[in-house]
This record gives sequence, structure tokens and C-alpha cells, in this order.
Amino acid sequence: MPPLILLLLVACFLKLPAPASSSNSSSPGCLPTPCGNLTISYPFWLEEPGRPPCGSPPFQLKCNASGAYLTHTIYEAYRVVDIFTGNNTVHVVDENLPLATGCPAPPFNISDGIWQAPFVISEANAELRFLSCNKSLPAAAAPPGFHRLPCDDQNSSVRLVSDHHLHEDGIPPGCNFTVVPIVQRHNGSMAGYIASMRSGFLLEWAVVSGDCPKCQVSGGNCTYSDDLEFACNCPDGMHPDKCREFRKSEEHGKFVQSIIN
Repeated sequence: MPPLILLLLVACFLKLPAPASSSNSSSPGCLPTPCGNLTISYPFWLEEPGRPPCGSPPFQLKCNASGAYLTHTIYEAYRVVDIFTGNNTVHVVDENLPLATGCPAPPFNISDGIWQAPFVISEANAELRFLSCNKSLPAAAAPPGFHRLPCDDQNSSVRLVSDHHLHEDGIPPGCNFTVVPIVQRHNGSMAGYIASMRSGFLLEWAVVSGDCPKCQVSGGNCTYSDDLEFACNCPDGMHPDKCREFRKSEEHGKFVQSIIN
């Protein structure tokens, strides 16, 4: 082949984009997506109508005019306030709670609403502990530190506990004991403990598999593959760990050799 034609062909080849990786996925993966004032990114992901899941089920969120909500919680009412990926913590508010008036006392523990791993309630939270009794208790019968709630039945009381390893003793018969974690300590007043519930609490999650920093340094976005395993979403497609640099010189050599042959 004449040298001039060969040079033209090589020049054209150098302008071609890098070929897609064999691991390229038909799905764009879980790319960072806005929801209100949040940016939802790995390991969380937003459900979208008509689109297959693109992430691990526990981290699935739904987005509406009120904000982002954890899908796999009771009544899907755990609103996400903020996400701290640096220490695997998410700040949420449980809108199942009586956030308007503080009454009646919650009938269930917050931990009952988070039924799916890998989330656990953070040790950084304090606790509101509630007693709900089937009849009014004399003031002397209430355990120390509990204060009456101004609810209609007058059978409920609450106390603030900073050390959630502290066990309650002497719970009166006929009373239900429930716990609400809080990130904001209240001042002992009715308005204070309602504000504490409204402030929400912190959840932590176990470290997600996959080397996200390695993926980001290589120029990719941490995401999931079609089979919901960790993946690195790169310009040339999905890779299992990080983006691979296109070795233009090597491909160029193979191309020229094929023309010569």
C-alpha cells in the first residue's frame, strides 16, 4: 500500500473515539440525581417509573415534592434530611411519629420500622423513652425521670436518656415501653420533646462492597451493574472496579499492522 494512503488511514484512526469496553452495560447505572436540596449518589439511588432497579434494595429512595424517602421502611415515611457518605451516616425523620402535637405516645420502637440491613441506629443519638399505660397512673407510680404528656388520656409519659445503654427498671404493669432516637436533645418542655422528634435521628450503614475511591480517582462514578453488584460507570461503559485507560498506542500499532498485512 502506498505510504501516503497508509498515513491518511492512520490519521483517521487517531480521530476515532475509544471503543466501548466489553463490559459495557445497556443501563446507564445509578448516576448522581437531584431530589430537592439533596444529590442522591452511591450507594443510594432513586426509583424511577419505567426503569429497572439500578442499586441495592435497602438504599432505594423515592422522591416527591416533600423530599427523598427510604423505600424499605414502614409506610415509606422515613424522610432523608442529609447523607454523609464520608462516615456512612444518613440523617432521617420518621414521619410516622406524632410530629404535630407529640400525642399520642409512639406505639412502636423506631427500630421496628427499619427492617432491612445494613442500617443500624447510630450510637450518636440520644433517646426519648415513652410509657403508654392502659390506665392513669398515680404520679408516685411513674418511674423516676418520666414526665406526663399532655395527651387526652393522661396515661403517657416521657423521659430523655443520653445513655441508651441504660436499662429501665420497674416498668409498671399494663404499660407499653417504646424508644425514639433523637439527634437533638430537648429542654424538658412539651415543645422541646416535639422539636426533638422533628429533628430526626442518625442511621449508619455497613461499608458497601467495592472500592469507590479507586473508581472515582480513575474518572468514573460509583454505581451498580445490571446484577446489582458494585461497578464503576466509566466513559466507555461499566467496569467492576475502576476505569481502564484506553491504550491508544497499542491499538494504533495493531491497526497499522493489520493494514500492512
